[in-house]
Amino acid sequence: MNNTSIDQLALHSNPYVLIDRNFSKVKSNFVGTDDEAAGRIATEHLIQMGCRRIAHISGRSNSTGHGRLKGYQAALQSHGLRYREEYVVSRPHVDAESIEQGKQAMQMLLERKARPDGVFCYNDPLAIGAMEKIFEEGLSVPNDIAVIGCGNLHYDSSLRVPLSSIDQQSLNIGRRAGKVVLDIIESKVAKPPQKIVSEPALVARLSTFRNSANHSENLKRKSKK
Repeated sequence: MNNTSIDQLALHSNPYVLIDRNFSKVKSNFVGTDDEAAGRIATEHLIQMGCRRIAHISGRSNSTGHGRLKGYQAALQSHGLRYREEYVVSRPHVDAESIEQGKQAMQMLLERKARPDGVFCYNDPLAIGAMEKIFEEGLSVPNDIAVIGCGNLHYDSSLRVPLSSIDQQSLNIGRRAGKVVLDIIESKVAKPPQKIVSEPALVARLSTFRNSANHSENLKRKSKK
C-alpha cells in the first residue's frame, strides 16, 4: 500500500487499519511494533556478544525499514561505535526471494576491507540467506560472524544454527488489529484513530553466541527466570 491508496480510502471515507507499516503524515488506525526498538535491541545484543564491526542488511524504504535502520544507528552511537555506510546494504525485494537477497547482500559485506563480525538483518529470511553465504565461504556462525534477524519465524530454532531474532509480537498484533476492526464495525459514530504499538523482544539463540562463556551465562540467566 502507498500514499495514493491511502488518499483514495480517505477520499471515500472508508475506515481502515494499517498493520506493520505506518504513514507518519496520515491520521489512521495503526497496529504494529516499535521498529526502532527492534533495531536497537538486535544491535545491542550483538554488541553484548562482543561484536564491534556490525553490519545491517536493510529493507525497503518504508516505515519498517527506516525504523530498524534508525535503531541500529542509535545502538552503535550509544555504545561509542562508529556508523559505517559501507556496512549497510539495502535489498529492494525483501518480501520475495528473500533468502537469495540475503546471500547477495552478505557476499557484498564479505568483500569489505574489514569484514563484519556481526550482522543485523531486516527480517529472518534475509538472515537465513546471509548465514548460507557465510557457510559457503567456509566461515562460522557465530564465531566468525554473528547473525540476528527479525520476525522470530516458527522454524528459526530448527535451522542448522538456530537463529537469534526479534519477536515482533505478530500474534498479539493480529489480535489487537482484529479488535480495532470490530470496534469500527460496531461503533455507530466515528472514533479518533487508534495507534497501538507493541514492544519487540529479543529471542537469543546460537547464531549470536560467539563463545561458550556467553552461551553458558545466557543459560544461567534463563534458569533464574
